[in-house]
Amino acid sequence: MLTKQVKQLLLAIVGKENFDDSKVECLVYSYDATPGFQAMPDAVIKPGCTAEVAAIVKVCNEYHVPIVPRGSGTNLSGGTCPTEGGLVLLFNRMNSLLEIDEENLTATVQPGLITLDLISAVEEKGLFYPPDPSSMKISTIGGNINENSGGLRGLKYGVTRDYVIGLELVLPNGDIIRTGGKLAKDVAGYDLTKLFVGSEGTLGIVTEAILKLIPMPETTKTMLALYQDLDAAAQSVAKIISNKIIPVTLEFLDRPTLIVVEDFAKIGLPTNVEAVLLIEQDGPSEVVERDMKRMADICLQQKAVSVEIAETESD
Repeated sequence: MLTKQVKQLLLAIVGKENFDDSKVECLVYSYDATPGFQAMPDAVIKPGCTAEVAAIVKVCNEYHVPIVPRGSGTNLSGGTCPTEGGLVLLFNRMNSLLEIDEENLTATVQPGLITLDLISAVEEKGLFYPPDPSSMKISTIGGNINENSGGLRGLKYGVTRDYVIGLELVLPNGDIIRTGGKLAKDVAGYDLTKLFVGSEGTLGIVTEAILKLIPMPETTKTMLALYQDLDAAAQSVAKIISNKIIPVTLEFLDRPTLIVVEDFAKIGLPTNVEAVLLIEQDGPSEVVERDMKRMADICLQQKAVSVEIAETESD
């Protein structure tokens, strides 16, 4: 339990409306998406700026109160469960897209920004933020950074770490530091930015991030290859890569997975085959057409029973 003194200090920082130690509120933030894993915090707090985060951390450091930074709680590693009680820090109030720099191809964001909101905003400018975790409709950039989230496009484009080029952080003693920046050739000193990405909030609290953007791909095409043999599907993956084709997405789904997904989403996935490869490629239209044909030929050579290429957006 938090002492009365600590509680009063925290209330003075964020105000009564941004602090809650009721059992109901603590219960809500006692678990994430990790199955069978739960631990109660002593309170939930919502800072509104970096200075407030730093002030909270200084109080917690002085009085030995554990802190767990939390995004939307969609992670599967228990990284937002307060196993030793203490404070859960929410970033609902720090959710702004601060800048889209079209000259330097960067976006500067606060940690509470929803991933899909960032992706939609930069696409309106003809730019592209590739990391696409499956939870992107509700996951936050801060959570993505702390968990180093991947996604379907990871094969070609990499994961969150590959697009974080600068951070503002609050250290465990309450100091505020900045790492990295917009310079493309930033090679001096330790790469502290990459050290913090994926650290699950154990090294510091992200309060701002500079993210790398790239030009929007000209064309995208998707293909579905169906198999009655799991090994044949796996061999197709190896064959595509060995032919020096790197698709955006190359996802393998076996029959039990297909049944579960189709039962939930009802999008017309085949459930009468043993495996499916979901393949996507992007880039200049002539390159996409060439790669899709080569990959379709490879899949058929590897005993795919059917290969379908989507012709419309709805497909």
